[in-house]
Amino acid sequence: MHRTRAILLMLVLARTHVAVGQRNAASASRGGGAGGGLWYSVAVAPGWARVSCDICAGRRQTGVSAFLAVGGSTSRALRVGAELAGWRHREGGVTQTLMSIGATAYWYPNLARRFYLRGGAAIVMHRASDGTDVVTSSGIGPQLGVGYEYSVSRAWRIAPFAHYSVGVVAGDVKFNGGQAAGSATVRFFQVGASLTRRTSNNQ
Repeated sequence: MHRTRAILLMLVLARTHVAVGQRNAASASRGGGAGGGLWYSVAVAPGWARVSCDICAGRRQTGVSAFLAVGGSTSRALRVGAELAGWRHREGGVTQTLMSIGATAYWYPNLARRFYLRGGAAIVMHRASDGTDVVTSSGIGPQLGVGYEYSVSRAWRIAPFAHYSVGVVAGDVKFNGGQAAGSATVRFFQVGASLTRRTSNNQ
């Protein structure tokens, strides 16, 4: 079930990304589209995850996380993209992993394009295993965040950020593949710095 949701969401995101790229190419051929172009972003940062459900401990755990994003700019004030984030923590023989797949928009209130607000939606999936038993949890919900970009060259930006995702809708909890609980809340928080490259001629 988790794989089906993730695959469907990734197909939607890929189609959106292609459509944005086609729009930017058409705009460029007409000589317009200020701020248009493709971009991609990567980051490795501390991350915190927490799962709440009827059979979950609900403790917040700290681990290492990373994310990869790619998308297009629809204007100088807005860029959209698809994101994949991951997190891992191991303690006491139990390994926890988390994956978040989503669609996100970055809005720049000031056209100087430094401070941004981030919003979107994602499916958040968590897995805990001690080598014998496996508990998986998932949910769909919003992505939020803020960041501030600094230019390191014409094409590259570095941005301290704080990003938050939470899966609260259409989720479930499974123990060794069997249904264990009807719903779960999966929270994921990252604080770090991302590196972004833009291919636009209007950086």
